[in-house]
Amino acid sequence: MIDSDAVKNITALLDFVNPNKPTDKVSKILKPSTDEIILHCVRLANGPLGVDVSGVDLQGELKASDFDYLTAYAVTGGYTNILYKVTNTKNGINLAVRIFGHKTDQFIDRSHERIIQRHLCLQGFAKNVYAHFNGGQIEEWLPGEAISNDDFHSYKYNHLIARQLYRLHTSPGQRELYLQLHPQVNPEGEVKFESKLWPSAWKFYKLCMDNIDRLQPIINGHFDLIELRKYMERIQDVCDRVKSPVVISHCDLLNDNIIITAPGTVLYITRHKATEQTTFIDYEYACFMERGFDIANHFVEHVGFECNWEYVPAEDEQRRFLRHYIGDLATDHSVNMLYKEIQPFFMASNVFWGLWGLLQCLYAQSDVEFPHYARSRIMRAISDERWELFK
Repeated sequence: MIDSDAVKNITALLDFVNPNKPTDKVSKILKPSTDEIILHCVRLANGPLGVDVSGVDLQGELKASDFDYLTAYAVTGGYTNILYKVTNTKNGINLAVRIFGHKTDQFIDRSHERIIQRHLCLQGFAKNVYAHFNGGQIEEWLPGEAISNDDFHSYKYNHLIARQLYRLHTSPGQRELYLQLHPQVNPEGEVKFESKLWPSAWKFYKLCMDNIDRLQPIINGHFDLIELRKYMERIQDVCDRVKSPVVISHCDLLNDNIIITAPGTVLYITRHKATEQTTFIDYEYACFMERGFDIANHFVEHVGFECNWEYVPAEDEQRRFLRHYIGDLATDHSVNMLYKEIQPFFMASNVFWGLWGLLQCLYAQSDVEFPHYARSRIMRAISDERWELFK
């Protein structure tokens, strides 16, 4: 997640180093070849992958053909990232290589991401990351399958997702993690967790305003970007009023970021067991934020990138999820209070990701229909019936 020091250079490219010649210069390549992916693994993650590099000059010229027992192929091309699966056919070990999207450093503080990823890995919530390179990283391969759209919309795994989300929000060591992320905070005094929600949203808004002339044809009269500020101020006010606890949050919990594994599956290398079949991945946007945002945002993610609003869980389904989230101590009163707490964050989620979508219209190099997504999310925030609750 972006913080107050991020987004300083809007023209910076996020490319990665050519693995065939170690250099400090960035490559013009945005989508690497499989040979380049393999050589990244040979240079940076030969140990976890079980590659014998005895006598190999890892800083010199390498050929992927010398490691023909390694295979690589693109598993997914996400909205901004590309994920590759690399397999050592001699021992069956798999690794994942993630290539960050073009200019995603405008939205994500990569140094904070590394700290959070390492912390959550040690807690058993996240995959191990073995190496970083300019524009990507090499990760543990997680066995299992992402939740399908059908299972997501039928709420088949909601009880597992809710409990795992509660565990994340209440995980130990959050004070120490916060101090790592914010070394300027005095550790001797009271440490109050500050949310990244509105600093990030306003940062996104400023970037949009800086590029308003380029965005106006995309907005195409569907809403007024200047007037959006007033809506954001009102949404921020109602979110602040519910006083949702600030905790470590995933912030991007769509179905593709939830992996279902067989019960008791031991994750290779880290050797921790996948908790109750459910593991969250892709903590790029993880940060300290209101739990209300994380829960409401998960509900909104049901609409997908096409923004099919009929897929937002109805009130009774939301309440069932919240009862699973609270667990054995859940009462009608506690569920009702949490239900009220999350309501303004539906609007916050739509503004946050709507602004993100507008910026992707400027930066992303993919065929994803970001204009429709951005307009739909922001227009939903403006017209949300929940405004009646906060008059």
